[in-house]
Amino acid sequence: MGIIERVSYFITTTFKGMKTNLYLNVVTVITIAVAFLILNVFFVIYRNVSSVLEEWKGRIKVVAYLKDGLSVQQINAIEGQLRKNEDIKGIHFYSKEDALDEFKKELKGQSAILSGVSQDVLPAYFVITVKDRVISDKAVGRLADSLKGVSGISDVQYGQGVTERFSELLIIVKMLGIGIGGFMLSAVLIIVSNTIRMSIFSRKDEIEIMKLVGATNVFIELPFVLEGMAQVVCGTGLSVVLLYLVYKFFLYRLHRTLGSLFVNVNISFLSGETIAVILIAATVLGLVGALVSAGKFIRHNY
Repeated sequence: MGIIERVSYFITTTFKGMKTNLYLNVVTVITIAVAFLILNVFFVIYRNVSSVLEEWKGRIKVVAYLKDGLSVQQINAIEGQLRKNEDIKGIHFYSKEDALDEFKKELKGQSAILSGVSQDVLPAYFVITVKDRVISDKAVGRLADSLKGVSGISDVQYGQGVTERFSELLIIVKMLGIGIGGFMLSAVLIIVSNTIRMSIFSRKDEIEIMKLVGATNVFIELPFVLEGMAQVVCGTGLSVVLLYLVYKFFLYRLHRTLGSLFVNVNISFLSGETIAVILIAATVLGLVGALVSAGKFIRHNY
């Protein structure tokens, strides 16, 4: 039997076996699809939470509020001292008048409530951008603490609570993903192994005949291995399709709920590289599960 004939035989036998146990294979594919769907949901959540965290950290600005009564020379001296700090990338000064203008901009349509407010009630401040190497909670925190010691600066803020909460959320999602992922992958291995065993058992007469005519174990096992791989790949592919439908439905509901605010919401799907990695990993998983199950069961019982 030539190579082409062998390949044709294995493919035909694989599809024949799947057709013979169609109900079992359909249930297996759907079960695997649900398992990978749950796992892929965590991939999407982790990807978007991580993206939001990185974007937020990229916008981190340290605000150093100045004490009242400082002269122009003193303010210039403070700015000169800050610019000597190697962790600081840029500095922008806002006077009391600028601070009031910025406050009005933030209030937008409600700025009229500040019509009787004097600019003296707000402090002047520096908005400080930091270098990329400093963008972490601890590093920015150390920088903020050092700025508090500068003469003329009354307080320093940098949005510590928000970044810390995002970091904690990212860790939780990652740990949940690892835990659930490990459980789901183990479940898929068990499902594939049991399905292959049932498929082998349903064709035991055919296997016994092949043994009698001198067929090798590899020749007998390969169609079952291909069947297991096909189940996992089909289930994984179906999970990606289902995830995409859930993703589009979620965006639709979000658009209906938030309306124009949705324009500023960016929720991304799995990248092409991630989908390729998932499919390759699923193929390997199916190969391992089917190979171990088919090899062990056939060699032990036949």
